[in-house]
Formats: sequence, structure tokens, C-alpha cells
Amino acid sequence: MRRIYIDAFGMSGAKSGRAYYPKRSRSPWYLSRPRLLTTFLGFLALYTWLNFGGHEIMIPGDSWEYVRDGSVTDIMNATLGFQKILVLNLRFRTDRRDAITLAAATSNMQLDFVDGVTGDGIKQSAYPPPVENIKLPSGIRGSWRTHMNALQRVVEQNLTTALIFEDDVDWDVRILQNLQRFALASRFLSGNKEVLSSSSRYKIENVDNVETEETAFRILSDNRTMAHLPSMSLSSVYRRSHHPSHHTNSPYGDPSHWDVLWIGHCGAGFPRYSPLHKKPEVTTANVILTNANDETVPAQRHLKAHPFQDSLDPLADAYPPHTRIYHRSTGGELCTVAYAVSQRGAQRLLHQFGVKGWNGIFDAELGRWCAGEDPDMGPNHRPSPSRKGKKDGMERICLASQPPIFAHHHPMDGESDIGGLGGGYATKFGTKYLRLSVRMNLERIVMGWKGKELVDQWPDDGGHTI
Repeated sequence: MRRIYIDAFGMSGAKSGRAYYPKRSRSPWYLSRPRLLTTFLGFLALYTWLNFGGHEIMIPGDSWEYVRDGSVTDIMNATLGFQKILVLNLRFRTDRRDAITLAAATSNMQLDFVDGVTGDGIKQSAYPPPVENIKLPSGIRGSWRTHMNALQRVVEQNLTTALIFEDDVDWDVRILQNLQRFALASRFLSGNKEVLSSSSRYKIENVDNVETEETAFRILSDNRTMAHLPSMSLSSVYRRSHHPSHHTNSPYGDPSHWDVLWIGHCGAGFPRYSPLHKKPEVTTANVILTNANDETVPAQRHLKAHPFQDSLDPLADAYPPHTRIYHRSTGGELCTVAYAVSQRGAQRLLHQFGVKGWNGIFDAELGRWCAGEDPDMGPNHRPSPSRKGKKDGMERICLASQPPIFAHHHPMDGESDIGGLGGGYATKFGTKYLRLSVRMNLERIVMGWKGKELVDQWPDDGGHTI
């Protein structure tokens, strides 16, 4: 009996006895394993894209939209991407504790309170040098010690990062969106060590500096103002290969590279020439990142921290309306309504102001420290050696947003226990700088109002004045 077999090529043949199988030639491994090769090349392309500059982060123009990038998702947690939020509060100011607790709850924030103290409760032997600081007003001494208590908490608990609030702090309902954009700026300003002006990757625009020696912050002894403000768009930094190194355990950048994120204040100067860099080099020490058409920024005529401030913030005249800027705090800064510290920064500040010496209002002292100056502790004090020529690790890195992301809220008939900037008190109801203020909309939020249903206290076509 004959059997018919079909070979591999479809040809039939008569065979007898056993079946016939055509001999197959062996292909090279890279041809016989196409899926393995495809997978390998895919992973190689992904690695190259992530590590050598193919990653593009889109920054939405709509202030309600979130940045869609995994590196800033931790900002959505209950501590805004920090390990803890610490709130400074005097125990007898239960009104303030109630208000900030409610405001935080509506924004899904988790708070830890730090007990404040008054100057009358501090023993004379507990003050650092010089002896003259015991003559300062009680409120100023108490404020200093309360901030030291918060820094002590950060160091003692070994917190990598912490956000410190004063208990009259306020924020816009778009706080998460604002902080995401600030985080992108913070990572670039603290992590990039390039000389930006020598690179063709960065498009730098020189904006006329409206600050002068007369109008700049007088808390600094050395002016060092720049004739022009080197500026770059925040979005341009994060296009393709222009982005800085990837995020670490903090969305705000490697905490070992920054000291203070000063994002709640009542005025900040533009950055100045750094003694650690050559003039007129543009580096992250003096560059300004801009975010144009930011709907969370009030119109220029509203950019003023207090009703007794003589003139508008320089930001109002230097940049187009609704521009938010980010930069180093080397031009002076005032009011510590909200600031974040790294473990490095907390240790440095606690050593400087809790151990080594302190002599003045804490926010002004911190402003000088961030600008590279130490406290003036009298003619008999031996100053620290100059940091000029030291390694970058010695550089004090404090970062700011203008206008501030957090601001002082002035409640109805609720004066502060400490005088405001300029020697007066802000007694009228409102919060400067914040358009959709949580505090100003607190009743509406509790009643269920959301988003664009809330009241804008600083609309382009009007707005009250405090």
C-alpha cells in the first residue's frame, strides 16, 4: 500500500515505509527570536528617552488643569508632597486654630500643630547671642522662638521636608495646580548647575529691572541689583531635552540641594548677582522662570501686600499682566506665612538662629540669610569666614514664587498679635494676592459650592481694596 505525503512546500511524493520530513536550516538567533529582539530594542529606546532627554512635560495654560506627569503626583496627597505640614499656633488663639483646621479640611490637608510661645515665657538664659535681643518686643521674641520650635521638630523627627504655616495662612482653591507648577520650577532652580547663558538650549530674554537701589529691599547691606532680569519661560525648560534631572523622593527636587521654599510671603525682591558666580553669567542663581497668563495671578493694580505699602510690587511693572515668576530669594523677602524646609535647611537655620546668633525680626533675618548675609550682632562679634570660592554645597538655596502661593488672611475684626509690615495693622477683611481664596469662600465651600462657582475677590474688572 502506497502512502502519499505532503512536504513543507506543498509537493506530494510517493514514499514507502517511513514518513518523510524535510530538513530545516537553522536561522541566526536574531532572526529566529524577533519578539525578543523587539522587546530589547523597545526597552533600550525607553531607557534612552527617559534618561537622555526625550521626556516632555506639558504645562497646561488653564489654571484648573493639573500637570499630567508622574513626578508631581505626590503633591496631590494630604501633606502637599511634603512629609508633614506644621502649623504655628498660640494655644489661646483658638479662633485661629478652628479656622485653619476647617480651611485645611476643605482642601484635604492634614495638619500637625506646633505650640507657639510669647516672649514673656522665655528665660533670659535661653536666648542665643547677642544679649541685646532680650530687649526686643515680646511678640518678636515669641515669634522667633515659635519658628525655632518648628525647626526643632523637623530636625528631631528627621523629616526630609516639611511645610511650615503660620495660623493665619490662606491659599487659592487651585493650590495643587499652583504647587505642581512651582515644583517644576524648584527642581530646575535647585538642581541645574549649568551656566545657562553659555548654552544654546536656553532662550533667555533680558527684562528691564524696575528695582533701584532706592526701591529694593533695605534689609540687605549689599545691593548687587542687576540692570536686566534674565528670564525664561517655565514651559520651555521642560520641552524635550531641556528638562533637568528626574525627581527624587520629593516632587520639589532633591532636598539635599535646597534649604527653603519661601512660597508664602508679603514681598520679595528680584534676584541679584551672586558672589559665587561671575558677572554677567546667567545661572539658576539669578535667572527668573516665568509662567505667563496665569489666571491665579491678580491684575497688576492688586499686587500689593498691605494697604499701607507705598507702591505696587515691582512684579506689576516688570512683567505682563497675570505673570507668575519663580526665582532664588537673593533679593530679600519678608513675612514667613508659609515656607518649606528640607532637613538640610532646618539644621542650618536652627544652628544659625537657635544656637549661633539672632538679632531682629525673624522674617527679615531669614531674608538676609537666604541672600547670603548673616545677622548683624554688633561690633564685638567675629563674623563667619567668607563663603566666596567655596563649593556649591555651601550655597544657601532659597526659592520663591511671585506673587506668593500662600498669603496672610485678615479676618473680620481679627487683628494680628504682631504689627504688620510698615508698622501698621491690616484690619480689613480679605486676603491679598489670592483670587479664589479658601478663607474668603469658606462658607460657600462648606455649603457645597465648587470651582468656578466661588467668588473671585480680585477680578480683572474690579475687586475691593484692603
